[in-house]
Amino acid sequence: MNAGESLAQGSEDKGVFARLSALLSAIGTAWIFALMLLICADILGRDLFKLPILGVAEMVQFSIVGIVFLQLPQTLRGAGLTRSDVLLAGILRRWPRGGRAMTALFDVTGALLFAAIFLATLPLAAAAWTNGEFYGAIGVVQIPIWPLKGLILVGCAFMTAQFLAHAWRDAGSALRRGPT
Repeated sequence: MNAGESLAQGSEDKGVFARLSALLSAIGTAWIFALMLLICADILGRDLFKLPILGVAEMVQFSIVGIVFLQLPQTLRGAGLTRSDVLLAGILRRWPRGGRAMTALFDVTGALLFAAIFLATLPLAAAAWTNGEFYGAIGVVQIPIWPLKGLILVGCAFMTAQFLAHAWRDAGSALRRGPT
């Protein structure tokens, strides 16, 4: 097995978690498509009828964060998360168990980072829900903030779980005797 295959290993399982990650990503993709339609409608409304759709810029700004957090877990599952593997690929070829241990450490660090983001966002989400916070201008467009905070929480929870699953797999591979 080469280094590239070993880094993508584990993304082929089709359990409930895999299906939920794929569903979140599909929702993000559908959201992108809906935004494209909204932007095109706004452009046509501006050019043809001199009637823009109010709040399109706010909706796009608001949506980008939600889409990213919806699609991150599936990106990690498919080994599509951007990182430099040059050094790690060489280490995996030369010292597979050491490379797997390093990969497990990377995964634990990722899990801790997304758990920290989750914990930092949780009180903000609760406050947004309780206080009825919104994004936008009063009288023009008002978008409630709590759904976005909820999407961030869901994305962070899935990313934490995915990183931990990868860490478990890589740590087991690093500790196992024989070929990795």
